[in-house]
Amino acid sequence: MIVESKDFVRSGLKDFLSEITSDNVEERYRFLSYYEGMSQEMEKDLAKYFPIKSLEVPMIVQNVTSKLINARAIAYKNTPVRSNEDYLDSVKDLDQAMITAERLTYLLGSHLIKSRYNEDKKLIEYDQIIEFEPIFEPRSREPFAYVYPIYNHGQARDNEVVYAYWSAEEHFLIHQNGRVESVNDENVNPYGVLPFTICHRHPYTTDFIRNGATDIVNANLMINVLMTELGLAMRLQALGQPVISGVDQMNQVSLGVDKPMVLPEGASFNFVSPGGSIKEYIDSIRFYVDSVAYNNNLKVKWSVGRESFVSGEALKMAEIDLTEAVMGDYQMIWRGVENRRFETDRRILEVHGINISDEYSVDFSEPRFPLTAKEEREQWNWEWANELSTPKDWLRKYNPDLSEEELDEMVAEMQPEAEAPAQTLGEILSS
Repeated sequence: MIVESKDFVRSGLKDFLSEITSDNVEERYRFLSYYEGMSQEMEKDLAKYFPIKSLEVPMIVQNVTSKLINARAIAYKNTPVRSNEDYLDSVKDLDQAMITAERLTYLLGSHLIKSRYNEDKKLIEYDQIIEFEPIFEPRSREPFAYVYPIYNHGQARDNEVVYAYWSAEEHFLIHQNGRVESVNDENVNPYGVLPFTICHRHPYTTDFIRNGATDIVNANLMINVLMTELGLAMRLQALGQPVISGVDQMNQVSLGVDKPMVLPEGASFNFVSPGGSIKEYIDSIRFYVDSVAYNNNLKVKWSVGRESFVSGEALKMAEIDLTEAVMGDYQMIWRGVENRRFETDRRILEVHGINISDEYSVDFSEPRFPLTAKEEREQWNWEWANELSTPKDWLRKYNPDLSEEELDEMVAEMQPEAEAPAQTLGEILSS
């Protein structure tokens, strides 16, 4: 929505809300249904390709979308190291919120995180805003306000919905009929800033709302079509299609192993298997999966045998495109998101009487791949030799439930003599 002046926002919101059920909104919920594996919604798409009444196999739906999105969205797979302990003590479940936000961003293209202060817990909590509309002034690339629906649990989107309106100056609720519902005496935004952090899958485009994972969702649909056709082909090739000739009405013949078949003179009965190679279906399915994976810097590992047991270094080389893409995302997307969210949260905390330093930094780690047992021992030995970690660090990683005191006791048992030289991991494991 573009408005000539902020003064006319409220008068124009009613008309704006009547048009908010746009194709873009429907597309976002379609993408979300594929990601969440909502079979009923996926089958609605699939039904367009099959006459339901004549389909003799169940519709087959695969959740390829979730698999690929989660494999691509790994910027927060390893928790980044953040500075400013006072800030981290003032937010709740930040890491989980960012993992969710990253996945939804790659799925939907653009995603909104809302920072919300919990008065009881004295902490900032985070809401994931799936459906939202930005409002702009002419020739502005950044919105001055957001509108998003507030749904009650179990409420359908086509029912009467109440929308929240936020600008830097105002905050109120508005019904679809235009009625404004106040949230405070003067509908004032107490923070003076938008309590949101926008996340974009692509850093630069002409549109504020970026394109989502259209390639993945459409490939998922095509895979569902092929899988259903494959199921039907296998059923027909296994059982065959009964063909009867010389019979006027089908009900004159009864089929079944316990039913003797008596055909009139000149009639014939046999089973015909349809043409088509099942292998071609399987190859087509793999092609779609491989193609959409390649588009997203991923590689599909089809092997389940010995070839799947490869070293961490080999995995790193195989996933070099993904590694480079994620490292680029750190700089182009997520570092900016982290800084913007911090500044927003700091302002919110300040309004609620919690003052924290303005110093904040984030250190993202390079994506890590599984190591073989040998590679892991070598890595730990190297870190110990260079005083980058200790046996206690190793114990803590594989025994996260132990207290610091218990860890100290285990270290003492591993190296009882203070003057004894430091052991390697191999020596510890063999002792």
